[in-house]
Amino acid sequence: MIPGRKIHSLLSCRYLGLYMIITIISFIVLLLILIFVHELGHFTAAKLLGVGVERFSLGFPPKIWSKKIGETEYRICWLPLGGYVSLFAEEPGTVVAPSDMKKSFTHKPTWVKFLIVFAGPLFNIIFAVLALWILSWVMGVQHLAPVVGPISENSPAYISGLRSGDVITEVNGTPIRFYDEISEAVSKSTFSPMAITVARDDRSHTFNVTPAIREATTILGDQTTYPTLGLVPRTKPIIGQVLAGKPAEAAGLLKGDLVVSINDKPVKDWVDLVAYVQGPESQRNLETQPPAEPLNIVVIRGDQTLTLTATPVAEGRQNFKGQTLYTNMLGIAAQPDLIVEPVGPFRAFINGLKDTWATVELTYQSLYKIIINQISAKVMGGPIMIAEVAGQKFRDGIAEFVSLMVLISINLAIINLVPLPVLDGGQLLIFIIEAIRRRPLSLKLREVTQIVGVTALVALMVLVFYNDISRLVTKYSGPPAQTQTVTQ
Repeated sequence: MIPGRKIHSLLSCRYLGLYMIITIISFIVLLLILIFVHELGHFTAAKLLGVGVERFSLGFPPKIWSKKIGETEYRICWLPLGGYVSLFAEEPGTVVAPSDMKKSFTHKPTWVKFLIVFAGPLFNIIFAVLALWILSWVMGVQHLAPVVGPISENSPAYISGLRSGDVITEVNGTPIRFYDEISEAVSKSTFSPMAITVARDDRSHTFNVTPAIREATTILGDQTTYPTLGLVPRTKPIIGQVLAGKPAEAAGLLKGDLVVSINDKPVKDWVDLVAYVQGPESQRNLETQPPAEPLNIVVIRGDQTLTLTATPVAEGRQNFKGQTLYTNMLGIAAQPDLIVEPVGPFRAFINGLKDTWATVELTYQSLYKIIINQISAKVMGGPIMIAEVAGQKFRDGIAEFVSLMVLISINLAIINLVPLPVLDGGQLLIFIIEAIRRRPLSLKLREVTQIVGVTALVALMVLVFYNDISRLVTKYSGPPAQTQTVTQ
C-alpha cells in the first residue's frame, strides 16, 4: 500500500505543473470567447440601431492593451471574469448636446434599448447553435453499434430469447443501424409487443418482446416511468481514457489496454469491469465507503499480457439534493464502439437547434428547481469548478472543449436574463415596466434597485465560491470514516 501511494504522489507531482497550466489557459480561453460573444451582441445591436459605443472591454481593469478606432476604444484587461460595452449617454439623466441626441442610448425608444440589452444573451444562444452545427457537420454524429451487452436473466429481452452479443438488425420490420434507434423505438412502443430481429452465428432470429415498466429518478429528481426491454449496448472492456493522478495511472494502465480479468474473474464487457471495481449497485453512491482492496488487473497491450495492481479510491459526487455520495473508482473511462454517421449541413443545423433547445430547457428547469428548493443550491458551481472542467475537457479534445463552451454559453445567457437590476434581465424588466407606465423610473428607485441587485449578485458569488471550495475539500479529503457495515 505505501509504495503504491508514493508512486501515485510522484506521478501527481510530476504532471501537476503542466495540468495547472493547461487548466488556467483553457479557462481563460473559454471565458474570453464567451465574454466576447456576449459583448459582441450588445456592440452589434448598438451599432445597427444607431447608438454610440464608447468602449468595448474584454475583462475588467487594469487594462493590458487598448486602441481607439473611430469613436470606440477597444480594451483587453487583466481580470477575465467579465466584460462590458459602454454606450454613449447610457445613464439616465445624462446631459446630451442636441447634435449628439441621435446616438444617445438614453434618448432612444424603449424597444431599441430592449433589443440592445437582449442581444447579449441572444448572441450566446446563437453561438451555441452555430458551434453545435459546425461540430455535427464536420465531425458527424456518433452512435453506438446495435450490439447487445450483458442481459439480466429477469429482463423481458432475456426471457424472450435475446442474448449478449446479438446484433439487432430490425425492430418491428424497420432496419436498425445504430443502438439509439432501438432506444427510440422502445420509448415509442407504449408497452406493446415488439418484433426484434437479430443476427447470431450468421443466422437471423426474430423474437417477440413485450417491454416492462421501469421506474426511475431523473437527474433533476423527478420520478418517471418508461418502457424497457432490459437491454444495454455492448461496450468492450478497452480503456479509452486514463485520468491524471488517479489509481489507474499510478498502476500503469494505459489508453488502449484490453482488460481480460480482474482478481482472476473474466471481464467480457465494461459492465463486468465496473462491477468488479465498484461492487454491486447497492455499494455505490453511498455517504461513506469501506476501504477498497487491491485489484490484480490483467490486460492485453499489443502482443503483451500484463498484470497490474491498482486500488480503487472513493470519489464523491453531489446529487440534486446536495448530498455528497461516494463510489470506488480507478479513474478510467471506456472506449465505446462508435459508428460515425456523416451528416449534411441542413441536418447538422437542425441537430444544433434541437440540442441547444434541449439544453436551454434543462437549464431553465434546473434553475427553477433551485429557486423553489427542489434542487439544492450546493450543485451550483463557480469559476473554480468551470476552470477544473475546462482543463479536463481541453485535454479530452477540441470537440469536448467546444461542447463545454456551448453549455457554459447557454448558462451565461440564461443567468443574464434573471431579472436582477445589475444583469441584462433586470434592465429588460425595467424597460418593460417603463413601457407599461409610459414614463421612466425615478433615479432614486433605480439606485435602490441597483443596490439590491449588486447585493444579490455578491451573495450569489459568495455561494458559488463556497460550493467550489467545499468540492475541493471533499475531493481531496475523501469520504468520512465508515460508521456502519455496508451490506454485501
